Amino acid sequence: MSKIRMALIFGGVSNEYETSLLAAASVIDNIDTEEYETVCIGITKKGRWLYYPGTSEDILNDTWSENPDCTPVVVSPDPNRKGIIKMEDGNAAFFRVDVIFPVLYGKNGEDGTIAGLLRITGIPYVGSDLMASAACMDKTYTRMVLGYNGFKTSNWRMMSRNELSELDERCAEYCRELRFPIIVKPANFGSSEGMGKAQDFESLKYAIKMALTQDEKVVVEEFVEGNELQVGIIGYNRLTVSQPGEVKIKTESFDFNSIFSRSEYVVPAEIPEETSEELRATAEKVYRLMGCSGMARIDFYRNSEGELIISQINPVPEISSDSMFVRLMEKEGYSFTELISTLLTQATDDYDGKSLC
Repeated sequence: MSKIRMALIFGGVSNEYETSLLAAASVIDNIDTEEYETVCIGITKKGRWLYYPGTSEDILNDTWSENPDCTPVVVSPDPNRKGIIKMEDGNAAFFRVDVIFPVLYGKNGEDGTIAGLLRITGIPYVGSDLMASAACMDKTYTRMVLGYNGFKTSNWRMMSRNELSELDERCAEYCRELRFPIIVKPANFGSSEGMGKAQDFESLKYAIKMALTQDEKVVVEEFVEGNELQVGIIGYNRLTVSQPGEVKIKTESFDFNSIFSRSEYVVPAEIPEETSEELRATAEKVYRLMGCSGMARIDFYRNSEGELIISQINPVPEISSDSMFVRLMEKEGYSFTELISTLLTQATDDYDGKSLC
C-alpha cells in the first residue's frame, strides 16, 4: 500500500516567518513516516515558492533555501490534477498530492489567503476556510462578531491609518471612553510585533503610531487583569475540545517590542471545575460561530470578578512540542504524532464529497 503524500507548506512573507519554520520542523520530526510521505514546499521571505528536499535542521536554522536541490514549485490550480508542479532545468514535472498541511502564520497565510488558494486546487487541506481565517485574524471583525452575538470581549475601539491626521482627537476620545492602562494592537498581526501598552495620553499616541506602521488599522482596548487561559479544539462537525491551560506570567514588564515575558504553561489550568466547563462550552460555541474547522486555539482572560473575556482566536495555533496547543491535545490523549495524523485524516474525510461549485 502506497503512502499518503502530504505537502507541508511553510515560511511565507510574514512577520511570523520564524514561527512557521519551527512548526514545519516539528511536523517533519513527529509525523508518522510509515503512513505519510512528506513533500516540503518553502516560501521565502521574498515570496519565492521552492520545493525543498532537505532536513528539518536546515529549516530550523533557516538555511533551507540555500539547498542546491531546491527548485521552483507551484501548486496546481486544476482540481482535475491535484498536486504540485516542479520546475527543473526548464521542464515541468507533476507530482500527485493527497493532502496539504499549511503551517503559515500571520499575513499571507493565517489570514485566509492560503485557504482561498488551496480551495481552488481541490486538494484537502488542514485548517479553516478563507472567511473563517480572515475573520479570526482581523481582531476588529472578531470583536464585532463576538459582541453582536453576546460574547464578552474587552472594552475596545478601532482606529485606521487614514485617521492619523486626527490622532489627538481620537486619543482624547479613547482617554474619555477607556480606562488605563490601554493596549494597542495591529488588527491583522498574530504576534506581539507593533503591540504597545499605554499609561497616559502621550504614550497612547505613540503606541497607536507604532501599531499603524504595521497595519492599516488598530485595536485600542482596555487592559484586562487576570488569568490568561487557552482552549484547544480540533475537528469539523465532531469536535475535540481540550481542558483549559493557563499561561503563567513571569513578570509584568512591558515594552513596545514585546508582550509579557512568560514563564510556563500549566496544563490543565488550576481553576475550578465549573470554570473549566464554562470555558470549554464557550470555546466550542465561538469555534462554531466563527466557522472554524480543522483546528484552533481560543484565548481568554478571567478577571478578578470571575468573568470570562475572549482575547483572540488563533485559526493556526503554534505547533511544536513545547506549544500550548500540542500540550493541550496531549492531555486529551493525542501524542504529537497522533495529533498530526488526526488533523490530516479529518481534513481528508471532511473534504470527501465537497464540490467546488
